[in-house]
Amino acid sequence: MGVGRAHRIVGAASRIGPPLTFLRPRKLPQQARARATVEAIVDACAELLANGPYEALTTNSISERAGVSIGTLYEYFPNRESIVAALTAASCRRLVAALLKAARETRGMSDFEGIEHLLRSGVAALTAPKSVFCRLMLEAPFVLRLPAFHEARAALDEICQSIRIGAGDRVNLPEPQLDAWLISQMLFNAMFEIAIGWTEEAEPDVVVRELARLTFRMATGRDPRPEEMPSSPPRLLSLS
Repeated sequence: MGVGRAHRIVGAASRIGPPLTFLRPRKLPQQARARATVEAIVDACAELLANGPYEALTTNSISERAGVSIGTLYEYFPNRESIVAALTAASCRRLVAALLKAARETRGMSDFEGIEHLLRSGVAALTAPKSVFCRLMLEAPFVLRLPAFHEARAALDEICQSIRIGAGDRVNLPEPQLDAWLISQMLFNAMFEIAIGWTEEAEPDVVVRELARLTFRMATGRDPRPEEMPSSPPRLLSLS
């Protein structure tokens, strides 16, 4: 794996790709039937990307997979990129929802278990079948310029800041707010690297365990004690 691949992709995305106006839907659905149609189009896009490269994606293939006419598709989306943008936004919303749910689930866990659970949930959301975000990140990096992507990063920072405040004296950060922000940005990139597929040297479960250990050390100034850690890394969650 190329170390820092996600970071390089993010940097490249700021310099390439169509203007954001090109990525907007033609109109938003107002009625339930219209919303179902748009959802079918976006889901069809995800299914095609899960089974083939981005360069093979066309509006015709999406409309055929969705079971709608090409005219209906163009009623809502002007091009394939705008459909991909809608898919990206949906994937980002699922990621944020998964992280918020995981944060609530950490209550009652040890600090290390909570960190590991949060990271596992994030990686699982990024690799869920409907996400296909990792493929888009590699093959259509313009998605990283979308507001939804930046909102997801900001949401992770808010979660980290909330955890920092809740942990109180258990956290040992010289510059608490700034350091928590830096940790959140590092974790965001690290989760993408794991989700993209760094499996050549270690299993993803093991990589997430090590990331959790390093995060714990950054936040507390010490390594977790054996009794604070499960005996073996839990398997990564599977999200549909």
